[in-house]
Amino acid sequence: MAEFTPIMGTATHNLDAKNRIFIPAKHREALGASFVIFPNIKDRRSLVISSVEYLKDLMNKIRNAEGIPGQRKAQMINYLNGHGDTLTPDSQGRVVIASSLVSFAGLGGPTVIHGCFDHAEIWAESVFVDTTAEEADLFAKLYEEADLI
Repeated sequence: MAEFTPIMGTATHNLDAKNRIFIPAKHREALGASFVIFPNIKDRRSLVISSVEYLKDLMNKIRNAEGIPGQRKAQMINYLNGHGDTLTPDSQGRVVIASSLVSFAGLGGPTVIHGCFDHAEIWAESVFVDTTAEEADLFAKLYEEADLI
């Protein structure tokens, strides 16, 4: 079993006219030689890139979720897989994102690739908002209250 490498850091690269974008080397190393991309249904403004294992775990969580009716589970799984894709970077570390996914996330020009520990998200730079000072202060307070220090 391969050792887990967290996907960390944020980078901005341009999505070119052919829907190609450079994926940072450290993200590619953590994701593997090929990885998957699919709509982020949590916020409907970004895309998720992850290992195949992450997607498999997500599919199992959906299948086993007690709060989702059976037919909706199948529809969610079909939606994510039907609108997703498998990506293999070229020799320059670029991947081509399907036009439907580019439209879904409103991508074009400056695009943010944001590490989220076990997956990454791709955002239009104009939509991506990094952690604010107020959020950082709140996180510090929660960290202390939870006695994680």
